[in-house]
Amino acid sequence: MNKDVVKLAKAHFGLVAAYAIFILASDAWGLVTRQLTSERWLMFGVLLVVTTVVWLLARGNIKNPRYYQALVVVLVLADIGLATFAVYTERGMASRGVALYAIPIVASAVLLSRTAIFGTAALCTAAYIMTATRYFYIYFNEGYKIELYSTIGLYSAGFFILATMLWISVSAASRKH
Repeated sequence: MNKDVVKLAKAHFGLVAAYAIFILASDAWGLVTRQLTSERWLMFGVLLVVTTVVWLLARGNIKNPRYYQALVVVLVLADIGLATFAVYTERGMASRGVALYAIPIVASAVLLSRTAIFGTAALCTAAYIMTATRYFYIYFNEGYKIELYSTIGLYSAGFFILATMLWISVSAASRKH
């Protein structure tokens, strides 16, 4: 399992690099405030540290599979944090950052566990509902309640549909081996 976690961490380095490019482009074009740019760089730093630590720890020769499962959970929680941060700072239910919740759901598939995949979808749903609702009630002039609740419903269903499709793929692949 350690090789899979190392590969997952390497993929996260790609995410960190893409996020840095996103920050640079947003700042270069003056699309966001200096405060938000600063907060994004802080999130970038956290993601880079978490990814690097997981990558370094996953390269060891620990025989306990729970050790590697814990490392995946750390990456998944960091991914949920990034997605939640993106949704909140990009106007709640209007955010395109909701797509980032797919990353932790897919990452959890490394554990080859239905519970992990659906548990991650549930965590993503909870984080999205709390974030979109909080943003809506702080900035209540940016939408309608029906829009909030229907958007939450659609994306929450999407998280579980993605989890279902992913589990079907994982279980089919494991039957072939």
